[in-house]
Amino acid sequence: MPDESREKGHEEPTVIINDRRVRYDSDEPVGAPEKSDAGARAESSPPPPSATEEKTLREKTEEAREGRLLALLSGMVATHLFVDPSTGLPDERWSPREARFYLDLIDRYVAARGGAGLSGGLREESPADREEPRLGHIPAILGAMAVHALGIDPQTGRPQGEGSLEAAKLYIDLLDYVSQTVGSSMTEEDRSYMKDILYQTKMFFVRMKDSGRPAGGPGA
Repeated sequence: MPDESREKGHEEPTVIINDRRVRYDSDEPVGAPEKSDAGARAESSPPPPSATEEKTLREKTEEAREGRLLALLSGMVATHLFVDPSTGLPDERWSPREARFYLDLIDRYVAARGGAGLSGGLREESPADREEPRLGHIPAILGAMAVHALGIDPQTGRPQGEGSLEAAKLYIDLLDYVSQTVGSSMTEEDRSYMKDILYQTKMFFVRMKDSGRPAGGPGA
């Protein structure tokens, strides 16, 4: 039977098949739309940081810079108070006045920052908070170090563990030196304390040395 549609000049509808199978010889599937350069750059670029992330990065950068500044100023303090451990003698740049200058400079900086940044954890001391140094503080410090080196509990006066006779000898010797050189310039109270702590530490030292036991050890 003749095909009437063909006789009338009508063509059969054709089915167009779009092959979207992946081709292994091409980077993109067949028929995929080409990407513009702008689109490719947009996909490859990471998303911009949020406002919170930018603030965090900025704060971290500022903290790192401030940390370097404080380290530099602190280093200047240490430089002017350096004592060579091999000789026990102060460095040629040793100067308490210069060290105090840089300490005051750090205080000024902390005050100017007003609690911001790393300096927020620091507090500028007011004159009312500061204890004025006096000569009596030197024997107090040396005495405490000597007692600790002897292994003595400063609260009870009893042995609390092993110590170091060598270190104790150093601190007692320095106590004796301070007593001879500036003892007369101290207040009566400080001078009395120094004599007392010097006597007690010498007594403990001799007793422990004669016993042949470590400082602060049993039987001391």
